[in-house]
Amino acid sequence: MTALAEEPRTFNWFELIVEAAPDALLMADRDGIITLVNGKAEGLFGYPRAELLGQPIEMLVPLRLRELDPDQVAAFRSNPRTRPMGAGRELIGKRKDGVEVPIEIGLNPIVTADGPFTLASIIDISERKHAEQAQQQMAALIASADDAIISMSLDGLISSWNPGAERLLGYTAKEMIGQPVTLLLPEDRQEEEVLLLERIRTGQRVAHFETVRRSKDGSPLDVSLTIAPIRNRHGTIVGASKIMRDISERIQNEQELRRSNAELALMNRELDEFVYTASHDLRASLTGVSTVAQWILEDDRSLSPKTRDRLALIQGRIERMHRLLNDVRDYTGAGRSVEAAGSPISAAALVADIAATLHVPPGFSIRPALSLQEIQVMRVPLELVLHNLIDNAIKHHDQSGGTVTVSARRRDAWYRFSVVDDGPGIPDEYHDVIFEMFRTLPPREIVESSDLGLALVGKIVGKLGGSCGIEPVRERGAHFWFDWPSSQAPLRRNHGTGHNQDPDGRG
Repeated sequence: MTALAEEPRTFNWFELIVEAAPDALLMADRDGIITLVNGKAEGLFGYPRAELLGQPIEMLVPLRLRELDPDQVAAFRSNPRTRPMGAGRELIGKRKDGVEVPIEIGLNPIVTADGPFTLASIIDISERKHAEQAQQQMAALIASADDAIISMSLDGLISSWNPGAERLLGYTAKEMIGQPVTLLLPEDRQEEEVLLLERIRTGQRVAHFETVRRSKDGSPLDVSLTIAPIRNRHGTIVGASKIMRDISERIQNEQELRRSNAELALMNRELDEFVYTASHDLRASLTGVSTVAQWILEDDRSLSPKTRDRLALIQGRIERMHRLLNDVRDYTGAGRSVEAAGSPISAAALVADIAATLHVPPGFSIRPALSLQEIQVMRVPLELVLHNLIDNAIKHHDQSGGTVTVSARRRDAWYRFSVVDDGPGIPDEYHDVIFEMFRTLPPREIVESSDLGLALVGKIVGKLGGSCGIEPVRERGAHFWFDWPSSQAPLRRNHGTGHNQDPDGRG
């Protein structure tokens, strides 16, 4: 039985090649009607080929651009040859969903028995356009940057030099491109660039490296360098980019600040010594005057009651001067370094110790709240703050007896201390100034005071980053409060005394 011979298979090789092409291909007749579409063209424009075949090719171009270049189309038809379409200008294609796509077109004439056709090879250049746009933006940024931006090879040869580098260092790009970067280094820093390039070769980035470079006129320049490796498309490090910022003004300001701080520290030491010496000498002189007045009162029995009252008034004024000198000394010392110190003690025990050392007239009582029992504090300088607030409450009381209550509560890593009295209270208009120096409400003839107690409280609390203030009490009295750090609390850095800066907005 003889096997039947298979008929030879036939292929449309042209269509197979068109379908396998890596680019989008469209073919149109001389009237611009689409006669052939490959799969890449379907993917690029979003149309199935059945919707494209038989349609004018202009449907794939935005309406505003369809008559943009009739001369070039006419020239191609009169002299058909392979050429790029729209050379030197951007061409735009329009997808089925209306999205416009930047494209590049190559036109190829094909002559058949049915007449001339044009095969268009189309490439989506969106990524290339984005890359060009990003490159243009980067070039604009580099050109307009105030900082010097330089690129160089791994051998240290400069390959780019922006206008900022010219302004900063005085060299033009023409002078520096191709030159070794070590030309910018002072003699004593030549090895520095070698070490920096070694780090770049290993892929490290150098950030904010402060050093000195040399400008064209030879003057040194304080700069901050940020250096990063440059990689090619394969990821291989081929060079380095360097951003150089002028920090001369900052360095100069820092040096001036250090000089000012040193001068201020010296002035503070001299002021401390002066205050201590003046306070000591003046207290000794005042003590002598007070002693003489006391001798007169004791020895001269013939003094009239009026004279005795005047001598007593002198002694009272001397006592006030003693307090003023002591408080001035404490106030100036509080501005130096205020830190909680001393042995741990319960806040209740500290208040009890303060009450024992104060002059508490009969009829007055100092009551520590139960909340103080659980709170452990350092004695210094909290003792001085509480001492002044409690003493202030007693001295300014308008009756022969009264109560001062001290309490505290935890507020995160801080304590809110309160000192509440049942005295006459303080008018609202004085709440903002009560912690200022030499502010007192009653006349000095009624209350002996140096006017520095509350100012000292505000200064100490403010130095520790806390706040202090005063609140009215419903019927009588005043409520002083202040925030004090626990042993775990980070110090806040406030400016001024810190008064009336209640974190709750209540001060």
